[in-house]
Amino acid sequence: MDSLFDQNLIPRLLFSLVAVALIFGPAKADFNATHATNPLWPPHARFHVVWQVLYNSSISVVALYLLWTPAVDYHMHIVVAAILNFIWGAAFYVTLASMSMFGGALADVNGIKPFHFKMGEKVYKIDTNLFFGTILMSINLAGFLLISG
Repeated sequence: MDSLFDQNLIPRLLFSLVAVALIFGPAKADFNATHATNPLWPPHARFHVVWQVLYNSSISVVALYLLWTPAVDYHMHIVVAAILNFIWGAAFYVTLASMSMFGGALADVNGIKPFHFKMGEKVYKIDTNLFFGTILMSINLAGFLLISG
């Protein structure tokens, strides 16, 4: 196997972790009564959430293929896989920044509850999507910075 392929094992594992999380995390979070079958959501919004999850999962499958299938240019495959993961994050943060333009919100009152964490005596709440999305993009960035070649 190409030495560049072996040198990039840690970045490939990190990108794979992000891709697998993007396949299963949103499916678990969105294919239930808080999203896809939420009776308070208009049918067209439910259509879009299912479409979005299936699209994102498909892109992640492509990233995994690029990461683990031998190729003439391993480096390019690894970089493209990282970029595919980053596209998810960029779309998330652009949507977050533009929510006021379309009346969006990170969560619904009957949706997934915020993530709680404690620092000292204070308990902080952060939206679950924002929390895990930021962790995934941080892992992806760490992998990107570790790419050799």
